[in-house]
Amino acid sequence: MFWRPLTLLLCLAALQLVVSAQSNSTTLSFQVQSGGNDNYFIRDDTSAAQVLVTSSNNTSPVRRLVVALPAGNSGVLAYFLPLNGSGATNSTLNVALQNGSLATTTELFNNTGVQADLSFSGNATLGVTILGAVRAMRDYVEGAGLTHEIFNYTLASSNSTSLHLHRQWINATSTGEYRSADFYLTAKSGASFSVTPGNNGTFTPPTVNILVNGSSAGIVQMRLVCNETSLRGLSPSELFLPEGKGSTKGINTALQGLANGSDFVSQEVSFLTYQDKFTAGGWRFLTYFGRDSMIALRLLMPTLSSNAIESALGAVIERVNSTGALCHEETIGDYASFVNIGNNQSDLGNKPFYDYKMIDTDLFLLPALRHYFLELPQGKGRAKAFLAKNATLQNGTYAELLNRTVTYNLERATLFAQNSSVANLLHFRDGQPVGNWRDSNEGTGYGPIPFDVNIALVPASLRATAALARANIIGGNASAGLAVEADGVAAVWEENALQFFEVSLANETAGARLTNFIVKANLSEALIGGSGNATGRGNKTFYALSLDDDGTPVQVLHSDIGFNLLYGNNVSQSFLQRVTEALIPYPRGLLTNIGMVVANPAYDVNTTNIDVLNRAAYHGTVVWSWQQGLMAGGLTRQLGFCNATNSSAVVDINPPPQPGAKPAWCNNSTFVKSVEEAQSRLWTSVMGGVGQIFSEVWSYNFDNSTNTFSVADLGALSPSGTESDAIQLCSYGFLGLLSPNAMRVGH
Repeated sequence: MFWRPLTLLLCLAALQLVVSAQSNSTTLSFQVQSGGNDNYFIRDDTSAAQVLVTSSNNTSPVRRLVVALPAGNSGVLAYFLPLNGSGATNSTLNVALQNGSLATTTELFNNTGVQADLSFSGNATLGVTILGAVRAMRDYVEGAGLTHEIFNYTLASSNSTSLHLHRQWINATSTGEYRSADFYLTAKSGASFSVTPGNNGTFTPPTVNILVNGSSAGIVQMRLVCNETSLRGLSPSELFLPEGKGSTKGINTALQGLANGSDFVSQEVSFLTYQDKFTAGGWRFLTYFGRDSMIALRLLMPTLSSNAIESALGAVIERVNSTGALCHEETIGDYASFVNIGNNQSDLGNKPFYDYKMIDTDLFLLPALRHYFLELPQGKGRAKAFLAKNATLQNGTYAELLNRTVTYNLERATLFAQNSSVANLLHFRDGQPVGNWRDSNEGTGYGPIPFDVNIALVPASLRATAALARANIIGGNASAGLAVEADGVAAVWEENALQFFEVSLANETAGARLTNFIVKANLSEALIGGSGNATGRGNKTFYALSLDDDGTPVQVLHSDIGFNLLYGNNVSQSFLQRVTEALIPYPRGLLTNIGMVVANPAYDVNTTNIDVLNRAAYHGTVVWSWQQGLMAGGLTRQLGFCNATNSSAVVDINPPPQPGAKPAWCNNSTFVKSVEEAQSRLWTSVMGGVGQIFSEVWSYNFDNSTNTFSVADLGALSPSGTESDAIQLCSYGFLGLLSPNAMRVGH
């Protein structure tokens, strides 16, 4: 086994989002600047690609090129290091993509891809290069600079003006068709190459120097092609409802500029959506993720066409396994072969590998179907035809495949209904350290019993099952009995599960922990009023992020309470009270002036979580955009049950759990006002980071002189190099939301 490390100097740069765009009905072309990188996107009838280059204002001496294609989730990752005449490095190298040079390309043997001209400001040497699977590229970036020898490329040819690197897929001919990828560099004006082949075959990479001739920049054309099948994208006009065709004023406000592509945001989300599936985000996740598809769908659904919605829902159902579990991630192309070999199933070649380790993905489908078929105009009357479709990835109709998931979810939930103990809550699957959206060991504070799954998603899935059964959409002749059973099991979960997650701390204890956190997190006591250990009157009560196996709560304040607001039925006043208490300034609560953090370990008795969930952790004290959308959409939904929100600011269509009956807390005008105030605080926080709103995640820098936070690039802080996608499907849920003043954000 051969490993190739690279020590990559990282810079600390604030995230910026700068976008320019042009489009027609079939072609997408736009640019996004994010996290110290310039990202270029293109899609037409030939291919689709994202190209990333290190921004000129990034202070790292290393320049990086990433090319990612949704076709086979294929690409290339290449690093360029500065080189002077003696081989010493300096810090002056800049590599930039030339405006107007990015284009798709078609070559012999069904090879398609992209090409672009790169300008080099000085001499450079080609560093670590990974050609083939985007997943292998991601493993390298986030895996401490390690990769497997099986992903090594071959130097196909080289001279002073051209370089050709070739990779044959691991099981190149397993499907009867040769699969490979090719990366070309061609010297143009002011540039030439000096190439020394390695002396040990593919185990030693060649030394490739790019020489700039003269005082001006050298121009090098890069080209990446592969013969994986390109996906058929959904254009903005296919994805969104036509402008003015929404059923409410709020929907029509949200639709402005989307279907005709005049708003660049529609092109960004369009780039991630395809006829057969939605992809999660670029560059790191340009493939199918079930959870991401369904969360984005739930927020965006009122603005989408029926065909787009059914493309996403169909992709989820197509990938159900024999037990009824839903696919978390689809691994395709060359990396599928690698996974199959690792599973001692090399005979499967590059047959897609479907990952079913998550316990939350299974629970999003029924609520999405309920919302579509029972509550939105786009879905009315379409259930029968949709569920009668024959699946293409396996045998069976959608109705038959869906029935597996209905049965699976009900059976998993029944044990707790029979005996409401911690042991019967949903735990991560045996042998899996992850299982929900916080998919890292650290993300749930190492607790295997997550809040979101047990408190929000299980009851929501059961209530949706009951509603669909009562409408005779699922269940067949047994629909009446299914509805009664699902409602009954859901009621037990709603009544008995939350108590296990409740954390109540004496005011003095909470205050002492908060003060300790301020010190360890290098914050200022001014953030808590400079009052030392005071947190407020009475006890500090909140819900644990997760539970240990023995039921011990992980005492971390978190944003997953938003799942209850968007998916929950009959949310109580006491739960909403905890929400309003969480939506206060950080570190007392979750809100900063640049967004809502998803975890706050300030009150945890286990002080090691202060480091585990810090500002450099992927699921720590950082801002995930879609979690803000979840919370904002959930608050609008809950206030809508009281008719306590501006109807012109409401995009989604959410009838009360019991038509005509308002929740009991709606009669308390003082309490309703407190929820509205929490909503206002949340939106103020969201707007402080609005420039990042369609990216994946960002961190913060704290200024002790002003006691304010500024946006920081997570990739520059993360010890593992985990970075943020410039565009992220779930984050576009904000297109299905309006601020309380009836304005759409981020456009």
